[in-house]
Amino acid sequence: MSPLAIEDDHWLDRVRGGDFAAIPHELTWLQSARLAHLLDGYDTSRALGLGDLHAWANERAEEAAQSGSWGGTAIELWLCLFYEHRRWRHFDCEPMGGERVRLDRLCRQLRQGLTVAGEHECIIILRQIAGNTVATRSVLSGAQIASTKDTR
Repeated sequence: MSPLAIEDDHWLDRVRGGDFAAIPHELTWLQSARLAHLLDGYDTSRALGLGDLHAWANERAEEAAQSGSWGGTAIELWLCLFYEHRRWRHFDCEPMGGERVRLDRLCRQLRQGLTVAGEHECIIILRQIAGNTVATRSVLSGAQIASTKDTR
């Protein structure tokens, strides 16, 4: 389980409302999964015209491995974080050593990018978060309806 316990979700609620400064200053990879998944990176990538998130995010990861730093706008960094969490979930392990350092840097760069992002970019991000929240609620609601039918 993430070092950020459930009772610390208040900062995520503030982020959903557009208060990106609520993201912990020293956010780490281990603490970032719920933040990463506030938006659906696959949908956001398509909406921004970036195409296939897999190919795009892999290029960004290669660039970060070469340069030691992640590049891009705040929303692009968020997409990288989303994709890296998906990637490592499929590996069924946690990154270690240099990989962990690189991903911790991504978290810090994302926070920094969000605190200085322009109004237009913030609006796009908040729309993506809102769209993901609505989609998640629909899925959960459908699952609840299905489970109710199963018990009848």
